[in-house]
Amino acid sequence: MNRIIPGADMPRSQAQPKDNDTRQRLIEAGLLLFGRHGLEATTTRALAREAQANLAAIPYHFGGKEGLYRAVLEHIVASKLMEIGPCLRRAQAACDDAAADRETLLTHLRELVRTLTTTMLRDAQSGSGTQILLQEQIAPTQGFDFLHNGFLLHIHAALSALLGRLTALAPGSLELHLAAMAMLGQIFIFRIGLPSLLHLLQSDGLTDAHLHALVAACIRQAEASVAGFAPAGARGMP
Repeated sequence: MNRIIPGADMPRSQAQPKDNDTRQRLIEAGLLLFGRHGLEATTTRALAREAQANLAAIPYHFGGKEGLYRAVLEHIVASKLMEIGPCLRRAQAACDDAAADRETLLTHLRELVRTLTTTMLRDAQSGSGTQILLQEQIAPTQGFDFLHNGFLLHIHAALSALLGRLTALAPGSLELHLAAMAMLGQIFIFRIGLPSLLHLLQSDGLTDAHLHALVAACIRQAEASVAGFAPAGARGMP
């Protein structure tokens, strides 16, 4: 029996766009279903059905379910970095500028917290990309290192750099790592606990007013966290 390869019965110029469309539909299906059910519980049949694609398209395009999951992770990292990358670069540039004063650094901290909170919560209704990020924190798969090194480490580095400049916490210290993780965690908890929050608010979904209030709350907490540490330059104080 001859093996049927998608697109083999049409000119290459016609097959390639169709192949790309199928590949994109499978990634979108992966975002939805991996976000809902996780890697292990999501079947290739469910992925193909959601994407309205032939089951053979998954090994053809990705080599299997794990390959599709990796492609989904790559899509998440690329899209999230596109959203927050400029903010991260501005924060890092401010930290590298020895002349940047405290208010300038605080402004960049507020901007970073605002951007992260908005990015994490804005897709909450559809929001599989962030859901997959959270799942990898709770139950890491073979894709965790890629997510950590390609995305989360950049956020942690920017937060650590800002906190290092704003407080007396030593660069690279456990205390500084924990402070940065705690600040990121307060954003994650609103995403994880969003169903409970919406229940308390008696709301079916996150409104613009809710998002504005959540961003403001995260910024206040970030400011309070910084204020709770000794300021930069205080290491020699009695």
